[in-house]
Amino acid sequence: MGNQHLGAGVTSVGTPSGPPAIVRAALRTTGTLAGAVAAILIVWSLALRVVNVSPYVAKTPLDVGRYLFVGQAAGSNRADIVANLVLTLGDASLGYAVGLLMAAFISLLFYFSRTTERMFAPTFTALHAIPMVTVAPILCLIFGRGTVGTAVIGAAIVFVPAMLTMLQGLRAVPRTDLDMCQAFGGSAWSCFAKVALPHAVPTWFSAARVAVTTATVGALLAEWLATGAGLGG
Repeated sequence: MGNQHLGAGVTSVGTPSGPPAIVRAALRTTGTLAGAVAAILIVWSLALRVVNVSPYVAKTPLDVGRYLFVGQAAGSNRADIVANLVLTLGDASLGYAVGLLMAAFISLLFYFSRTTERMFAPTFTALHAIPMVTVAPILCLIFGRGTVGTAVIGAAIVFVPAMLTMLQGLRAVPRTDLDMCQAFGGSAWSCFAKVALPHAVPTWFSAARVAVTTATVGALLAEWLATGAGLGG
C-alpha cells in the first residue's frame, strides 16, 4: 500500500500543469510580435510629433489606416499597394539572385587565388563605400531603365557585403583540417569540396539572409531612380 501511494504521488508530481509547451510557445511568440508592433507604432507616432515633419512627407499610423481601410477609395488603394508590392518583390528577387550568384563566384575566385583577392578586394570595398544614390544614375545610363538596370542596381548593393561574408566563411576553416586533407593526398579542389565548403555553409546562409534586406533597399532605390514603378516609384 505504501508503494502504491508513493507511486501515485510520483505520478502526480511528474504530470505537467498548465497549457502544453506548443501553446505556451505560440502565446509567447504572439505576445512578442504584438509588443514589437505596438512599439513601432508608438515610436513612429512620437518621432513625427517631435521632429515635426510635414504631413505631405510622412504619414502617421492613423493616416495609413484611413488610407487603407476607411473611405470609398480604400479598396482601390489596397489594390494599388498590392500591385506595386508584387512588382517590387519581383525586382528585389532579381537583384537578390544576381547579387548572390556574383558574390559566390567572386568569393570562390578569391579563395583559390590570393593574388586576385589582393588586386580587386580593396577596389570592391572602396566602391561599396560610395553611396548608391550617386552611382545609380550612372548605372541607369549604362544599362538602361528596364529590367537589366534594376537588376544591376539591386545586385550592386547586395554583392559586396555578401561576397565579403562568404569569403570570410571560406577563410575561417581550421588550418589543421585542410592540412589533414592535404596529408591524405587531397587536391585543392577536393579540400575545398570536402572541408572548406561544408564549413562555410552556415556563413553563406547568413550572407543570404542579410542580403534579403539589402536587395529590398536596392529594388526600392532602382524603382525610385530608374523605372518609376513599384513601391519605390
